[in-house]
Amino acid sequence: MKEQEVAKMPISSKFLKLFIGIFVLTVSWSIMIPLFAGPDEHSNFIKSAALVRGELTGVDIEATPTMSYWSTYVDIDPKFGNALAVPSCFIFASEKPACDVPVGSLPTTDAKAWTQMGRYPPISFAIAGLGTVFGANDLSAFASRLAIGLTCAFFLAAAIYSRQKRNQTSIGFLAAITPGVLFISSMNSPSGTEICSAIAIWTLLPLLLSGNHISKFEMFALGSAGILLTGSRPLGFVMFTIVLVISAFLNWNNRQHWKSILQHRFFLISQAVFFVFSIFWFRYIYSFQTGEKVVDGMHAISRERQILTVFSHIPNVIEQAFGNYGWLDSPTPQLATYLGLGFILFVIGKFWGSNESRVKISMQLILAITLVFCFLIDLQMYSMLRAFGLQGRHVMPLLVGIPILVTQGSRYKARTEFWAGGLWAVLMIWSGMSALRRYSVGIQGQNSLEMFRDPSWSPMMGINFSLLLLVCATAIATFFIVRAVSQTQDNSI
Repeated sequence: MKEQEVAKMPISSKFLKLFIGIFVLTVSWSIMIPLFAGPDEHSNFIKSAALVRGELTGVDIEATPTMSYWSTYVDIDPKFGNALAVPSCFIFASEKPACDVPVGSLPTTDAKAWTQMGRYPPISFAIAGLGTVFGANDLSAFASRLAIGLTCAFFLAAAIYSRQKRNQTSIGFLAAITPGVLFISSMNSPSGTEICSAIAIWTLLPLLLSGNHISKFEMFALGSAGILLTGSRPLGFVMFTIVLVISAFLNWNNRQHWKSILQHRFFLISQAVFFVFSIFWFRYIYSFQTGEKVVDGMHAISRERQILTVFSHIPNVIEQAFGNYGWLDSPTPQLATYLGLGFILFVIGKFWGSNESRVKISMQLILAITLVFCFLIDLQMYSMLRAFGLQGRHVMPLLVGIPILVTQGSRYKARTEFWAGGLWAVLMIWSGMSALRRYSVGIQGQNSLEMFRDPSWSPMMGINFSLLLLVCATAIATFFIVRAVSQTQDNSI
């Protein structure tokens, strides 16, 4: 298929199938995971509700060792504040099943609602906030998850389809979309939009810089992804800069084509505006109270001990990046983790030799920058909170670039795609069942089948239907991800 033809094709039913398939997969995870089981999801929910009701940040709460620097009071219905109490019965303890505590069922007090995310950037919370229109209840909490799931499904489908319509492999996306990525894309979390937008940028930005003709739809997806990456989390501008610099290095030999980017003026202006906005927000709003450390005077370990602790923490970060389905209390089964990491390494090894040296250096740069990022963030968090707060989801916007770049330009091979897709589907279903077991009965010895006999907690649609939906959604999404685009289809974008 010629590049000129690619740029002119209309909207594709194949893209829509991809989008719907991935979205239904996120819905299946949203249904079987109890509300507010996502990391900081209760605070994210309150922040989202406050933002769409006019509270951009809220009123400062003085930072203390037990209250974060970024917490604020928000002037909304106090019932939203009940979300803070909902997950307390099961988070941080994988042996405890979830409990049904509807937001609206808790006694309402006159105390103002507050959120630990008060000074976080607003872009992702604005999207989740659209789902809170139903008021302070579980329906709003679930709808806010769906809003994030829709956004993530759009970016993932746009990235995958951009490769498919050029008859290129989708295996890199199977390696990038780990169970942890799917989980966080199904929760009310800015990490979901950050990671999925990063996947879209790692896919589309090198394509633009290489001089390829890309469609208006792809430019829209790339521009939207840039806005979400810079605006989802405090260091969004740093993430965007890293992706931009590595993409430019990767296409340095094609820099004669970079002038053509000037044609996309709206794209350039929007990226520049939100990049400056991200820096401004980090400097003057997010960092507002961090100048005075609340841990001054508290005992601290030596710098050498800090570095050794961070280094020893890296394997946990990698494990969390592959999949942890709660507040760092619900890891993927160890065997599934090993199998999944082995699959990712196999994908990288299989396509490594077919890449030019510049691509190999780019992937090594991503890995090196990720390690530096781990050290700097953990050391900074320790200086502020006397704790090492880096989690796997925080480095995934960088790590997803490795399998995506190593497979770019590689041609589609049906046999390879389908066996890889089959393995990916097994890992997704296995991980989903493990997550459901954790919340239905808790992880207590060999109680894997107890959730079918006597669950302490059940999803809104029951154990069996939730598992059936998970299996069907995974199978459908996998089929569309690994299926080639027919050359006779008059439906590309």
